[in-house]
Amino acid sequence: KLQFLYFIGSHHHLKTMCKKQEKKPAADSTFEEDNHIPFWISFTTYLGYGVLICMGYVREMYRQFFPHHSRATRKGYAPLLRDFDDFYTRRLYTRIRDCWNRPINTRPGARFGVMERVSDDYNITFKYTGKTIPCINLSSYNYLGFAENPPYVQDSVKESIRKFGVAGGSPSAELGYSEPLKKLEKLTAQFVGKEDAIVIGMGFATNSTTLPVIAGKECLIISDCLNHSSLVAGARGSCAKIKVFKHNNFKQLESIVKKSIWQGQPRTHKPWKKIIIVVEGIYSMEGEILDLKRIVEIKNKYKCLLYVDEAHSIGAIGQTGRGVCEYTGVNPKEVDILMGTYTKSFGSIGGP
Repeated sequence: KLQFLYFIGSHHHLKTMCKKQEKKPAADSTFEEDNHIPFWISFTTYLGYGVLICMGYVREMYRQFFPHHSRATRKGYAPLLRDFDDFYTRRLYTRIRDCWNRPINTRPGARFGVMERVSDDYNITFKYTGKTIPCINLSSYNYLGFAENPPYVQDSVKESIRKFGVAGGSPSAELGYSEPLKKLEKLTAQFVGKEDAIVIGMGFATNSTTLPVIAGKECLIISDCLNHSSLVAGARGSCAKIKVFKHNNFKQLESIVKKSIWQGQPRTHKPWKKIIIVVEGIYSMEGEILDLKRIVEIKNKYKCLLYVDEAHSIGAIGQTGRGVCEYTGVNPKEVDILMGTYTKSFGSIGGP
């Protein structure tokens, strides 16, 4: 398994390189103030989208009278998108998508090469010019640089492929559970300070397949409104009741927990079998760090379970890279389930 050997290297790397003491999170009021988006940034962002939407509807009206054959759905095929999804994709996303999703032709290190491309049809198709633009990398998942093939990682990967092949060829529940995978799970549990770990082949699947297992009928999931889509998919895939609280609004979270305990299940008012609070260590789109101490206080006060997604925080924060628990000074045993991934900081694949 590639992720086994990559994680061994990551463990050593974190021990030797992460020496600097990090600052502790600020007080509750300061924490909320620091994460407030300035009015001017919000205004200009919404204004830009508003202009695009208005111009998009004007173009839609024009196309009602002067349709273009290239936009028509091929005969015998169903349209991929409908209604506002179709409008957003054609009139907004397609026109601005060259701002991101830019192809690169080097490893995602501190510097990388972006392949120059041009479009003659408003970003529907692209042509490559053959030039490469050197850029500084400010937004890669390669947090610790392992995707740049350090020599000790590269040698370990070659040795792993020679011994075990490129993949298990089967899920762990059938024939794919191997000695390297067993060692990886043990090492992962030791690294984050938990009793045991389960490794799944994909980070997204870790959330989307695990939540339906731990939360079933007569259970309640209380989820932050900005949780990743994998957590949303997992919650929806379960048979549990779902309630959402505003992002990092701990007063509302506590109010929902109290009300849920007091009222019980709908109609029957029986007590919930489980109440699970689901949050992220670092929110991937906002970059905000969870105030874990406040969440743990609420969790302990009302005897709930706590599920923390550490996909972006494990390896990236904490004095030795052990994630949001180490960063906030919370004992990992206070968190019932820690989810993570090898894709971001550790330069591999899969999620524990």
